[in-house]
Formats: sequence, structure tokens, C-alpha cells
Amino acid sequence: MKENLKDYEEETFYPYLRNLVSIKNALKRYSLLILLLLLISYVGTFAFALLHSYNAQRDSFYRHNFYTGLETPLITLLITFVVYGILLLFRFNSIREKGMILYEEITDEIDWSRKRKEFMHKPPIELRIVIKEFLKSTDLPFTSGKNGQALYVILFLTIILVVTLIQTILI
Repeated sequence: MKENLKDYEEETFYPYLRNLVSIKNALKRYSLLILLLLLISYVGTFAFALLHSYNAQRDSFYRHNFYTGLETPLITLLITFVVYGILLLFRFNSIREKGMILYEEITDEIDWSRKRKEFMHKPPIELRIVIKEFLKSTDLPFTSGKNGQALYVILFLTIILVVTLIQTILI
């Protein structure tokens, strides 16, 4: 009977379990980076709205000041963040799908081992924790399931829509 994670080193699924841990860590990093890009993009959109409304209220003599020159780089930066955020979402999804394949195979192997009576009772807690931590890392912050990724795409695209509306309405 196996007591801890080290006892699984001889098992066929142990390298895949280590791979699952590295995928879990990568998913956590990507999800935090995606959230950070989204927050920065929304703060930048708010700053752009303030800057654009300030410039729109000035008369034509003062329109060509320091603040006017900031609009174009800010729009470029916001679009770059949005595109990069959406690309990171696609990468997050591909890593998540690879991890889900590993998760399914490892759990199938554990179930098969239980049927062969290698486990007299539940698998050790370390093994169960690794699997559950991976499952938790497949969700983006403040969301759950695959709908979370769609929500983030919508939020990123909303930034472009808001910037476009501000640019056209407040001329």
C-alpha cells in the first residue's frame, strides 16, 4: 500500500502527475497575467476617457497641447494590451485542454488501480490534493468554467468598443 507521493515514482502515471503540477502552475501564472492586463486596460480606458473629454472641452487654440499628444500612444497601448490579453486567453485554453487530458488519464489510471486492489482505500491525500488543485487552476479569476474565458474575451473587446465610442462621440 502506498502512503505518499514519493511512493508513486515507480508508477506509470507519476511523470504525468509532475507534468500536471507544472501545468497547474502555468495556468495560475497565465490567469493572473490575464487579470492584470484586463485591469490595466480598464484603468487605461478610464484615463483615455478623462483625457479625451478634457481635450474636447478646450477651445481650438489649446487643443494642441501636451495632453493631446498622449491620446494616440494611449490608444495604441490599450489595443496592444487587448490583443495580447486575447492571445494569452487562447494560450491559457490550450494549456488547460492539455492538462484536462492528463487529468482524465491520471484519474482513469487511479480508478483502474483501485479495481486491481492496489489501493486498499482512498488514494493518499497528496495525490488527491494535486488533482484538485489542478482543477481549481483551470478557472480564470472571478469566473468558473469555459464561460469564464468567453467573459474575459467580451471584457477585452468592450475596451475597444468603449475607446471607439469615446473617440467618435466626444470629438
